[in-house]
Amino acid sequence: MWGFFALGLVGVGSTIAALLRRYAAPSVPLVVSGATAYAWLVSMSIVLITPMDVAAALAHAPEAAIGVLWKITYWSTQVLTWLALPFFQVYADAGDFTVGGRALTSLKENGLLYGLAAAAGVVGLLVIVVVERSLAASDLPALGMALSNTFGLCAGILLMGYGLVEIPRETWKADPAHQLKWCAHRAGRFAEEVLRTTAELESVVTVIVANDKQMPRRDPLRPYMAIISAAAESESPVKPSAVLAGGYDLDALHADDLEYNYDMAGLAALRRRLAAAIHEFQAAAAQYEAVVRQALEHEAVVKCRQLGVYEPPGLPPGATGLAAAVRRAAWRWRCVAQPGARKVVAALLAAMSGVVVWSEATIFTGGHPDLSPFSRAIRGAAGRQWGAQLLVALPLGYICWCTAFALFRLNAFNYNKLAPRATTGAALMQNGSLMARFAAPTCWNLLHMVHMDAAVDASGAKTVFTQNMGGMTVLPVLGQHLNTYLPALLVLHVSLVWFNLWDRLAGACVGSRFRFNNDDVDDQYTEKGRLLLRKEGEALANGLRIGEVLAADDLELQLPGFKQRKRLRKKTSWFSFGRPAAGSGGGAAAGGDAGGAGAAGGAGSSAAAAAAGGAAGSRLERLPMLGSMLAGRSDGDAAGEGRAGLLSSLMGNKHGASPASSDGEGARSGLDGIFAEISTPAPGGGRGRGGGGGGGAGTARRGSRG
Repeated sequence: MWGFFALGLVGVGSTIAALLRRYAAPSVPLVVSGATAYAWLVSMSIVLITPMDVAAALAHAPEAAIGVLWKITYWSTQVLTWLALPFFQVYADAGDFTVGGRALTSLKENGLLYGLAAAAGVVGLLVIVVVERSLAASDLPALGMALSNTFGLCAGILLMGYGLVEIPRETWKADPAHQLKWCAHRAGRFAEEVLRTTAELESVVTVIVANDKQMPRRDPLRPYMAIISAAAESESPVKPSAVLAGGYDLDALHADDLEYNYDMAGLAALRRRLAAAIHEFQAAAAQYEAVVRQALEHEAVVKCRQLGVYEPPGLPPGATGLAAAVRRAAWRWRCVAQPGARKVVAALLAAMSGVVVWSEATIFTGGHPDLSPFSRAIRGAAGRQWGAQLLVALPLGYICWCTAFALFRLNAFNYNKLAPRATTGAALMQNGSLMARFAAPTCWNLLHMVHMDAAVDASGAKTVFTQNMGGMTVLPVLGQHLNTYLPALLVLHVSLVWFNLWDRLAGACVGSRFRFNNDDVDDQYTEKGRLLLRKEGEALANGLRIGEVLAADDLELQLPGFKQRKRLRKKTSWFSFGRPAAGSGGGAAAGGDAGGAGAAGGAGSSAAAAAAGGAAGSRLERLPMLGSMLAGRSDGDAAGEGRAGLLSSLMGNKHGASPASSDGEGARSGLDGIFAEISTPAPGGGRGRGGGGGGGAGTARRGSRG
């Protein structure tokens, strides 16, 4: 029994180390990596404890150590997912300059959410007390467990149902040509994301350069501005020195751009935005590079299958020896045998999914009769501990896989995406929090599925899970009835996913934000991606790096039909940081009045007003900087924002136009501009400042957690 647990711990530890090595950005602090590793460890440990628990109960050999391990892992997951990780996630993402400032920001952002949840909880508790008059104070821990399990079960059923269908279906789609089309689609989307994040990064650095240049030396905030400038120079792929040398355009200022108060909070928001811009660019570049390499490999497989010549790419002609033989054998497997093997595996996975759905749908029988194949198999191996543990671990591991697979395919959860060597500490901790949130409800659902949520046999023996979580029946509708009857809805949910009705319903009701990503695509991104892949292949053959196609100066020569439109650059400054502008017309006068009023009130002028100037107008001129920005890898959440009224009033006085009128030139930036003659842009695409084709890219950049 303990040998199984020790072997599982070795596998879990190796998996965690490999995940952190692959996904954690180099800038992630060691303490953040440790917190994430612990969250993953306790979550996976519950999955390891469950097979031991069932085997011990079937053998009528209870182990006190299992109860101790269960309490440690369960309550660790609850503290991590509801308290510790949410706090440290915002703390790591905050831009404040002190420990106390970061902690206060985290408390404010988490306090709003948990305040609303607490208010709803108090109301619900009062209702429960009125309905269940026998409810005592000692029942509150069980009630809390029931509420946490309810959330995990409801969300877990939805996610698991999607994975039960899509994992076998995607495995079945083994045709290299189909996989190549999917990679082309993703290449088109990621390329657009690279261009969008490049424009945002240049805008942020321009904000910093202008603020740093115009802030007085003796200003009390000068040391903090120096910290931001130093971070931009050392960490940002776009260097402030390069932006300063090339000049920045203040006349291209957008009235709806981020505005930063002339105080500590405003500079903290600017610092947070800088970190987010760096991480978003590096994550987009990492994903683009990964998908291009994957696509080029699929393309080589397709060519070999068409020609019937299975010589590995990169292997010198006539090469001999063991290494060459191994490479040839592996490549032949990749081209010839792997598609067929994937179909066999897909059939087995489909059978497993069918058994899981059947077992979930028959939970309500309570084992009389016992219609669950998993339950019959586990009870048949009651005398063999290793066999019983493996038979429990098999469906449990598959259910966890399906849940995690669906969780990270939701478009709404891009904030916790894992990018190779580009995932920030906040995103890592969010992943750890989600794993901790679903671990215990998933295991409890499995015990219902194999009819071991009460006694495991006629003798009345119970698992440790049942002894601890069985108290949730203090509120039967949550602790008993929900776990029994809700899984039956999995049949309906799986049917919706199987016939692709879920995306249609979600798209009609809540839009594409909450739709699952689907690899069955053939749209403008796929066409753009195909051309990009051809250009990237040619660039690699000429010794260039992946991504330099997007940063080339001669885009018109590389991509026929594209003409890069540039604006005339003006270097005349009409706004002075922190003090009124002199010698100007009406706009300057208005700025001077506002600046004087702000100084009298102690707020000063907006720290972004002087700086956000080169945001959109000069992004096309500086896009060639992208070629030198493809080294680092990191990821992050959307930046926060601070607000002030000065910038908007200045823009209204100077330009006398609405914000929308100043953005017309950027409406065809991004891939829609580069590949204008390939396909018609999607409706709503390219209207954000980053020029993305997804519509709203500029809005997304403003962030929601400032």
